[in-house]
Amino acid sequence: MKKIVYILTAWALAFGATSCNDEFLERYPQGTATEATAFVTYDTSMAYLLYLYECFNGYTQYSGPIPVSGAMGTSTRDTYSGILTNYGYGAGTVTGAYASQNISIPTSDGTYTNPYYFIRYANLMLKHINDPDCTDAQRTHLEAVARFFRAYNHYALLMTYGDVIYVDHELTDASEELYAKRDSRLYVADQIYNELVWCINNLQDDIAEVNTINSHVAMAFLTRFALFEGTWRKYHQVDESECATNNYVTGQKLLEECVKYSKTLMGLYPTLYTGNSAGGDNYPGKGWGQLWTTDDLEGTPGVILYMKYTEDYKMHRLGHFEHIGSASLEMPQSTVDLYLTKEGLPIHNANVKYYDYDGVNDSYSEGAPYDYANCDIYKTFRNRDPRLWQTVMPPYHVNSASTGGNDYTYDESADGKYMEYLRKFPARGVATGLTDGGKEAYRLPAANAAYYQINAHKALPSGNWAGNIQPNVPNTSLGTSGAAAGAIAAGLTPFNSGKTYQLGKSGYFVWKHHAAWDRQDQNVAKEISDKPLFKIEEVLLNYAEAQYELGAFSQTVADESINLLRDRAEVGRMNVAEIGADFDPDRDQSVDPVLWEIRRERLIELMGESFSFEDIRRWKKGEWYVNKQHYGAYVENAATQGINSISLGATGILKAGGTTEASDAELAAQGGGGHLYYYQDPVSAGKGWLEKYYLYPIPSGEILLNKNLEQQELWK
Repeated sequence: MKKIVYILTAWALAFGATSCNDEFLERYPQGTATEATAFVTYDTSMAYLLYLYECFNGYTQYSGPIPVSGAMGTSTRDTYSGILTNYGYGAGTVTGAYASQNISIPTSDGTYTNPYYFIRYANLMLKHINDPDCTDAQRTHLEAVARFFRAYNHYALLMTYGDVIYVDHELTDASEELYAKRDSRLYVADQIYNELVWCINNLQDDIAEVNTINSHVAMAFLTRFALFEGTWRKYHQVDESECATNNYVTGQKLLEECVKYSKTLMGLYPTLYTGNSAGGDNYPGKGWGQLWTTDDLEGTPGVILYMKYTEDYKMHRLGHFEHIGSASLEMPQSTVDLYLTKEGLPIHNANVKYYDYDGVNDSYSEGAPYDYANCDIYKTFRNRDPRLWQTVMPPYHVNSASTGGNDYTYDESADGKYMEYLRKFPARGVATGLTDGGKEAYRLPAANAAYYQINAHKALPSGNWAGNIQPNVPNTSLGTSGAAAGAIAAGLTPFNSGKTYQLGKSGYFVWKHHAAWDRQDQNVAKEISDKPLFKIEEVLLNYAEAQYELGAFSQTVADESINLLRDRAEVGRMNVAEIGADFDPDRDQSVDPVLWEIRRERLIELMGESFSFEDIRRWKKGEWYVNKQHYGAYVENAATQGINSISLGATGILKAGGTTEASDAELAAQGGGGHLYYYQDPVSAGKGWLEKYYLYPIPSGEILLNKNLEQQELWK
């Protein structure tokens, strides 16, 4: 795989391009010199096409790793949907760009222009397709790769704007398309579909290098596109009369094609990655999280295409941002409540089980009922879908030790309560041979010093890049560090460690990219964990949902798809016959119970990958998700646990059954506890989802340049 990196580096040097926040390459200088030298041979042409892989770094509104200069990593668009939250928003305000209605018509927007930029590069290759001195098979492959990226970027435009100008050749200053009206989404979708089918049939897999575009990637992309467009048309009630007149592909056909190509890929990739325990990672379902924390994904089961990172050539900072004060990603309680119990049941299902933890013997037994959504955070996490533990840092407490600034001892008080999740993950500290208060002291290594000081992927307790210990999770700005001792003495959960890093509001801090073995640095990118772009897990979800929309979902389909994911996660399987109207009392009652479970699985399996915003848009469920009020973990005794108000001088606790911050009297009436209050309810604040948000506005500057380019109807 280093060959690809070397080619990219050489190409950058040859054309004077510079790096851009760990991206593949900067944009090429335009001019005849580039055209004259790029299409001489197969190798020079392929080197030219490698630039188009920069699309996968997020320069289009397309799910996949985004530029890593931001503290939210690959999850930015999950904050738009409200599945995750950006705690950079001020407390007591409405969080999220769409929930707060902080969206306006831009003058210019790379979301609109960047796809066309990449389309131009693809079309330039196609213009010169007969120039290279190469074999017929090589020429066909070059054409197929270029056409793949042309389809890829048109899809980025389609799913964002709906009707867009379709461009299938290089434009000049005299091209009519520069002043054209937008083509209908039905026409554009038909072009994308036909292009992808052509690519699937013509990509030359036998000459494609490892981890580059091949027919498997094209099939995976087609299933993504087909599911999006097929369901969009259904739930947005798109008039398809134009399809019959012009023989365009229909929504029904797209869903059928999604199933067809998904089945093909499922046969080619029958195995899911179950993870590597060599570093001590023996927690349940580890393969799910390790897809994002592995140093080399080549040959990993189920991975179809991935972003390769290599020391000294291309590195990132995704894990680093999860260790520092600049981190800004967390999960609200409403999303935590989506995760099933280990038996595969919603938390308010009538048959759900409850567990007590024996901290002395590190064992569980069935116990008295409690409400997973309204209880101490240790119980909230207890025996839940392990994907929750691998997305959100679980609660723990250790004691800072006097033997060194990065040292700690384990806190086994409160009958071992604070050890519950520390025992499930490898230790990030190493024994010092010293003692503090009669207890052995451990030390966190500085993550900026080297790779593989700790071989584990997820490891606890956590710390920052310099190895400074994070003694307590949850660590929230709503708590006071001085109250920790009193909370621990009472056997309660402390909510503030006194550290400014890994400090959120909800108590559910996201650590998806946390890799204890990977190197971080305060100032520059050093991490080399690879990141998946297309994987069989998404295809399984596409297959399951498309089958449901076609009226063909069954136990057999569930076993072929969702239950493979559940098995890998080590959570109870889906039994379709058991899913009735009362299976999940918390579901959106307008959604069929089985479809609700299919969608739940998608949200959980793809959590943090920026799929959810496109999902809620195509489902036409913006209001249901975006308009939720975001509040945090449950606090049993706000006074003892030291919870502060960060809004209007009240208690820092949500009023039970309400949307406002509880007053002192209201807090007393609800027993002194409740959920952390940190964001306003969008609806009560007069904000929330608007119908026009389903499609993005056309930048006003583009309309000034093209008098035939009309604004979206609801944005006029």
